[in-house]
Amino acid sequence: MRILFNSRKYDGVAGGVERMSVVLMNEMVRRGHQVALTSLDPPEARTFYPLDPAVDWTRIAIGDPSRRASPREILARLAAMRGVVRRFRPDVIIGFQHGAFVAMAAAALGMGVPVIAAERNAPQRFDHQKDGHGRTFQFQSFRLARFVTVQFDAYRDGYPDFIRDRIVSIPNPVGRVTKTADPKGSETGRKTLLCVARLSAQKNPAVLVGAFGRLADDFPDWDLVLVGDGEDRAEIEALAASAAPPGRIRLIGAQTDVARHYRDAQLFCLPARWEGFPNALAEAMAHGLPAVGFADCAGVNVLIQPDRTGLLAAPMGDEAALAQALGALMADPDRRAALGSAGRDAIAAYAPDAVFDRWEALFAQAARR
Repeated sequence: MRILFNSRKYDGVAGGVERMSVVLMNEMVRRGHQVALTSLDPPEARTFYPLDPAVDWTRIAIGDPSRRASPREILARLAAMRGVVRRFRPDVIIGFQHGAFVAMAAAALGMGVPVIAAERNAPQRFDHQKDGHGRTFQFQSFRLARFVTVQFDAYRDGYPDFIRDRIVSIPNPVGRVTKTADPKGSETGRKTLLCVARLSAQKNPAVLVGAFGRLADDFPDWDLVLVGDGEDRAEIEALAASAAPPGRIRLIGAQTDVARHYRDAQLFCLPARWEGFPNALAEAMAHGLPAVGFADCAGVNVLIQPDRTGLLAAPMGDEAALAQALGALMADPDRRAALGSAGRDAIAAYAPDAVFDRWEALFAQAARR
């Protein structure tokens, strides 16, 4: 098959969308398919995650992908994308995230190529946004999609009836881990509460910093490590400086070897408001770490099974409730070990080969219709 991917931006971006799309493109190349990619990046752009050189990457380079485009830029981008479709002649197109899907669906109108919308967030994200029109536009735009992929079956009910027959659930792959963490840690050494997430409103690291600040004096042998960067970094740095003694909360930025930090940690927390498939949480659990999140966070409340693989705090965003859940596990090494072991077993359901088989079958099904 000839598969064309479209996504907004890759240059310098280390997010879950970019990682998952790169992994999927690489795997489709490995399976013998011809793969092309379009994005709005400049000519010199490079992906944060290694992209197979066999992927035919067209960098559109019209306007700045980090700001809203002008009408002229939008039309020029659509024309460039349509040119790529003519040149590459794909059997199927997939847009990663809603904006990329809409752009490519518009560019390919009338060309007879099926377009898949890869939705990377739960529909519950609209509950955290003030503009309700975004929900209506997104749902109506899916009429242009041959299929709409979501990451958990639990999300299906969040969409209107006219979309549901197009929805296909495919989770993200989570690789097998050979060297796992030690949730108990050393009785004499320091212990780490780890968070791997973008420093943004969606991931809500501020509430975790505040919760750890409440616990720091009671657990002097624990540190909080935040892996990731984002637009809220300055705010989080300021909060960290006032929440705990110096050195107890460390912001170490985006890392290429995140696995090392999973292995060195004893407990994981993802305080997000909403998710799609929370990759960092799944990877932490694959490393044998017990996990804590909020009960109202879509995605997190699918992976964390309360009292089996971790704990869920409620209500959403409540600093005291999160501190209580974290403190319960920070104080109990045996419970951490038991929850971590169960989490590792649960994540085995997301083995990469099985997930990629489902993607390949979906591409083939879309191309046949």
